Amino acid sequence: MALHRIRRIPPPAAECWPPALPAARRSGIESWLTDPGSLTRRLRRSSARFELRLLRQGPARALRDEYPLLGLPQGRKVWRRDVLLVADGVPRVLGHSVCALSALRGPWRLLRHLGVKPVGDAVFSRPQTRRSAMRVKRLSAAHPLLRLARRNGRIREEALWSRRSSFVYSGTPLWVIEVFFPAACRT
Repeated sequence: MALHRIRRIPPPAAECWPPALPAARRSGIESWLTDPGSLTRRLRRSSARFELRLLRQGPARALRDEYPLLGLPQGRKVWRRDVLLVADGVPRVLGHSVCALSALRGPWRLLRHLGVKPVGDAVFSRPQTRRSAMRVKRLSAAHPLLRLARRNGRIREEALWSRRSSFVYSGTPLWVIEVFFPAACRT
């Protein structure tokens, strides 16, 4: 599959996470947080065995701060997908993706049939896709994605670094958050 270089677009006004730099410099995993390429591809290259574990996919509620990014009212169901990216048997990243349910009948219809294929394979194979600037945040123990990571990734950390950006295709955003486990830094 050919991977395309994705053009950059500015983040929407509703984006409340801080810019990747300088925050990523304090993380100790700057190269992971600021890498503009496919995270899936990077994990595949750095491990002998890569797998994606599907935790959830389908209609669900978004995170509170995702509704303004999607232009939807609070509480409306969205398409949500949560996965673990596992390299050499060790969970490395929790992936979380959301888009409007209506996008599954339009520009993001390919998401309905991903199964255990990574979202990155879909977005990086479409040359018309554009990506917003990377944003970075250290998630605290109270954040729902950190709780999900702790439950499914066999980790005990009280805070984990994450990055967020949107992939826009035909004017419709797909938001992706990647939460990095301590093991991610060692690959």
